Amino acid sequence: MRFASTRQRRRLATGIAGVAIGALALTACSGGGGDAAEGEAPTEVTALITPEQDAGFEPYYAGFTEDTGFEFDPTTVEVNSLVEQLRIEINSGTASDIVRVSLGSLTVGVLPLAEEGALLDLSDEPWAADVPETFSGLLKTDDQTWAYPTSGQSILMFYNRAVFEEAGVEPPTTWSEFLDVCADLKDAGVTPVAQGLGTPAMVQFIPYMLAATLVSSENDDIDAQMQAGDTSFVDDEGWNEVFDKYTQLIDEEYITQDAIGATLDAAMQQTAAGDAAMIPLVSSNSPALFSYFEDGEDGVGAFALPATDDPEETFVPLSPELLAVSATAKNPEGAKAFLEYLSDPERAAEYADATKTLPILAGVEALPSTVGDALQPFLASQQFVPFVNHRWVNGDTQAALMQNGPLLATGGASIQDVLAAMDAAYALG
Repeated sequence: MRFASTRQRRRLATGIAGVAIGALALTACSGGGGDAAEGEAPTEVTALITPEQDAGFEPYYAGFTEDTGFEFDPTTVEVNSLVEQLRIEINSGTASDIVRVSLGSLTVGVLPLAEEGALLDLSDEPWAADVPETFSGLLKTDDQTWAYPTSGQSILMFYNRAVFEEAGVEPPTTWSEFLDVCADLKDAGVTPVAQGLGTPAMVQFIPYMLAATLVSSENDDIDAQMQAGDTSFVDDEGWNEVFDKYTQLIDEEYITQDAIGATLDAAMQQTAAGDAAMIPLVSSNSPALFSYFEDGEDGVGAFALPATDDPEETFVPLSPELLAVSATAKNPEGAKAFLEYLSDPERAAEYADATKTLPILAGVEALPSTVGDALQPFLASQQFVPFVNHRWVNGDTQAALMQNGPLLATGGASIQDVLAAMDAAYALG
């Protein structure tokens, strides 16, 4: 879509399978303007981003053009299809000026792309100094910064306010309090925590929340130690405690019965209907949950899941979404100008609020909202760490968790079985 008087839309067909949910179509809307004439400086900034990013950026397109003279010309692609589309464009040397890049070891991960020379170094940009140090290992090498963190996604425990009020319970701040809340809700005839493990990605949410406190905040070097063979999932005390606590919820029947036969969507509906009280979700998925409530977001609260009995020890998982400038950009200066325009604190906060994500840059406060209110204390105290899987050496480890984790709910696998499967996958490198 171009911010211009004439707009042209086109649809690209594809059969790419979705990573977690299912097959998604590849949708693109692109401007009809061509390249600048030979010898002329380009006036357009092209981008390959998701529809959600486009919706969040769109309020700024006119102001960006007015301030800089550049027009922003995005192609939007569903996130599950964007990975393959970006890889195709990089291989063919046709990548847009700005590209949404991934975290971790994917072929379109920011660090693998930087290593192959596909991205420009952004370390001299004014916002680079405001990237939190905890994310350095995700988007920096040495003194070079390879991407701009637009905002971050977290995982929270969302709850039905009416159900909590009727049961007379409050959001917990310790693990013991959380168990007490679950017990009170169960006694009231309500499923404490909705789980839809028929959507395999959902099995990650509670372990990742617990691991933020029990693993990542306790041992920042664990990934290097695992790569060196000095520890493993099976041997690590923190990972064993993560799954001990998760299976405790299963054994106490605090999660949806027959969870493996339910989907994420069904779990959200169960929570909205009041049949369940809580549901773990990635923050950017919260609008879907809100849509099931008669009073929308007003009917929903959220809290960080504690993992110990000291509230001061709670960390939250928070990982950034990234934009990078491709090494083959036709308008690198325009691309950098757009990222700088977005980094204005007011715009950064507004964008995060619009996309139900969190502002990442230091000094930018989250706007009041269900998600922002739950996470702002942790942002202010810097008590956040990346999602654990974003530091793993491959995607096979995450896949092993999604394949074997749901079996914990059926008795088809033990904690050691799941951890051993993750170790075997991690060893693939």
